[in-house]
Amino acid sequence: MAGGKAYLRRRAGVWHYRRRVPADLVQLDTRGEVRVTTGKREFAAAIVIAERINAQLEAHWRALSEAAARGQAPSSTADRFLAAVKLARQMGIAYRPADDLAAGPLSELLARIETLEDRGAVGSAPVVAAVLGGAQRPSVRLSELFSSYEGFSGDQLIGKSPDQVRKWRNPRLRAVSNILEVVGDKPLADITRDDALDFRAWWLDRVRDEGYDQGSANKDLGHLANMMRTLDEAWRLGLSRPLEGVRIAGERHNPRIPYEPSFVRERILPGRELGGLNAEARAIVRMVAATGLRPSEVAALTSARIVLEAEVPHVKIRPEARQLKTRQSERDMPLVGIALEVMTEHREGFPRYRDAPDSLSATVNKALGAAGLRPTPEHTLYSLRHTFKDRLIALEAPERVQDALMGHAVRGIEYGSGPSLAQRAEWLAKVWG
Repeated sequence: MAGGKAYLRRRAGVWHYRRRVPADLVQLDTRGEVRVTTGKREFAAAIVIAERINAQLEAHWRALSEAAARGQAPSSTADRFLAAVKLARQMGIAYRPADDLAAGPLSELLARIETLEDRGAVGSAPVVAAVLGGAQRPSVRLSELFSSYEGFSGDQLIGKSPDQVRKWRNPRLRAVSNILEVVGDKPLADITRDDALDFRAWWLDRVRDEGYDQGSANKDLGHLANMMRTLDEAWRLGLSRPLEGVRIAGERHNPRIPYEPSFVRERILPGRELGGLNAEARAIVRMVAATGLRPSEVAALTSARIVLEAEVPHVKIRPEARQLKTRQSERDMPLVGIALEVMTEHREGFPRYRDAPDSLSATVNKALGAAGLRPTPEHTLYSLRHTFKDRLIALEAPERVQDALMGHAVRGIEYGSGPSLAQRAEWLAKVWG
């Protein structure tokens, strides 16, 4: 684009900046032509001011283009509202609703009007709405809560596999479905504390009469409160946040019961009693028992992360195509004994269960039960990981070694890089040696 000098015109001895609105922006900036006086009679002085006006105007037009989704006008109230918030931010102003500005100090309102005048934007409806808080707030009904919230949740989905995305979506969709059953499809702004308490009472009845756990109720309440809070902050809805702090007391934590080490050593690790399982599931069970890895970590292994030709054979637990449970879960696990045997036979990993951990658990737990390998219903595939942890404690392995093998966070300040792969292998060999 040309510099500001090209748009100077002289009138009554004073230089004015005059520039037509580009054709692709006429629907966003309705002024037709931007006219701003420099207030200068000297051409050199007018050029300096014109360059500043031109730079501000082009920055404004760029902001309009970005806010209009690549040149298209925002298609919904929510889109237009977010475009106004973004445009205000790009102009160095925090978006504030008009009623808030009207209730605040007059000086702020006057300063915003002066900003519009300085930038020659008094005739631009989108800019006026952004600066003076005139954009219409979105009205969201409960039935639209999740779909609206999902648009602000991209950061939570980064690195998740399709199965992990499904697991992220389903409990939130279920929470919305449940509250709709209780309070109906109200606008979010109309949901009251009484509605929240009615929903809590509905869950209390299910806990008492249908055997549901308090944790299920609190997950619903937490998901709903978080989704409403996210939209409230994003769209400045001014919600009363009626679900905040509403919970059901008495939530129980049911830890998984570990197997007895002798049971694992004699009946699980050899694999002879796992004949009811397909080859991949049987190998994963033995691998979990031998290393304490999470079943999903074993199932997700690919050939690129199975390193057999190394001084210390190992597998690399990495967030490849799926998100790991925690940052500390990313680690290298040495392969010794049965673990090395298993991975030597399955150099390509376990494609059948790579993104199907639920299918793996269901298949394994059913087969373990049929084979008499679940002493109680509470004993599951994941119990093997707890048995592995118990073995490390019984051997009095250093906490840093335990954390490195289990993929747990280091307690206290983390100094150094932790135990080497060779040191981990030494301790792993002791677990079932």
